Amino acid sequence: MNLKIALCKSTLLGPISGADEIMLNYAVHLHQRGYDVKVVLLYEPNQSDHYLTRLKQSGVASTVIVTNSVLFGFLRVLRSLLSSLLFFLFMMKRPPERLRKLWQVVLGLVSRLHYRECRAHLSKNRPDLIHAFTPDTGTAMFLRAGHELGIPVLYHEMGTADHMPMLENHYRQLEGVLPLCTEFAALSPHLASEWSQRFPFLRSVSVLPLTMERCHTFGLLSRPLVAPEGVVFGFAARLEEGKGPLVLLEALARVNREARLAVVRIAGAGPQLLEIKRRARTLSLGDACELVGFYSEPLGRSAFMSSLDVFVLPSLAEGTPNSIVEAMAHGIPIIASDVGGIADMVGDDAGILVPSGDPHALAEAMFRLATDPALRNHLGERARQRYQSLFAPQAVLPVLLDTYHRITGNGKNGDEINGHHPWAPQSMRNLSSAPAAEMPPTRVSSVKASRERAR
Repeated sequence: MNLKIALCKSTLLGPISGADEIMLNYAVHLHQRGYDVKVVLLYEPNQSDHYLTRLKQSGVASTVIVTNSVLFGFLRVLRSLLSSLLFFLFMMKRPPERLRKLWQVVLGLVSRLHYRECRAHLSKNRPDLIHAFTPDTGTAMFLRAGHELGIPVLYHEMGTADHMPMLENHYRQLEGVLPLCTEFAALSPHLASEWSQRFPFLRSVSVLPLTMERCHTFGLLSRPLVAPEGVVFGFAARLEEGKGPLVLLEALARVNREARLAVVRIAGAGPQLLEIKRRARTLSLGDACELVGFYSEPLGRSAFMSSLDVFVLPSLAEGTPNSIVEAMAHGIPIIASDVGGIADMVGDDAGILVPSGDPHALAEAMFRLATDPALRNHLGERARQRYQSLFAPQAVLPVLLDTYHRITGNGKNGDEINGHHPWAPQSMRNLSSAPAAEMPPTRVSSVKASRERAR
């Protein structure tokens, strides 16, 4: 039986969206395997959206349920205008939470107006399975419509139960429809455990990792002809408080206090861009801090990653970030906050985990890798190996298909395709690789001790 799979979201949220990237990679690899997969969007995305372009280039079918919503079009224009206005209010320490909550309520109300169209579309086209993603204002509608039509529904959570406060309203609304799901999936074992505790009424919580295929640059790297002074640390994420870019700047200033040991390249766009520039000037970072814009396609991603010695992500809250998988695929060691599912990703020997929001601890980890090339090489090789076993398409697709076949009840099993994933239920107690022999543990020691070793 060739499953008819609908991957559902309200719309595509480019230019940078972790959920869109995950959905796109699932769609492309399922299509390449010969599965009947279609991306179903509630609202039409911008025609210039690069995720939509990549879907078309890969031959993946997509459809839009609401093709002519004047109200949603007005809200999209209004959001653009408000974003431009709020861009000049970057000096505010906190975003206008009341406005954010009001916006979420309005989008939810608009989405409910189109529930009948959503249900009618699913009834007419009737997929064997609905795979819905979050964060997404239309998720509740897809879940409810699928349940009413008797279509198995897989809800796939992209984040962490320890999320940023701004998302609380989304999850409070979502909680009311989660019992309608056939199955709930998270991105890593730790996240699955978190969500099981957050929503104890869930019948089933499985682990479905994200997947990503490395794109080779064929020698076209973004590293300059003259290498910068210092080890190159890279950051790639939306430029907002939750990703910790300001913490990274503080740590860089500490690392380079006595001598220039590190350069940081920042790829991304977002509301903190001006504040980052201002803080870099205040800290006198000069050309040790490079803002390179954001990449929007695999070749740009690979070129950026290939220019780095170490990847850094000091987030305050995360699920399993796409950017860490990108770095691991390129054999780059990781420094990241010990939040969400990151510990599951990095394990004991592919990087260094630090407390979130702590520039002192982050500086210790950066100094350690800046002064120890052997450790960088070791961690980078282990990162590449963990990518192959946890996130490469050949590792993830069997888990995804096994989940699909199980909840649709057609009797097939992903083991027929390719072996067992380390995070599969039968091996959930053995998630992390064993620590490497004769290598120092990948936790932060004191800056003083690190500098004494370097001397």
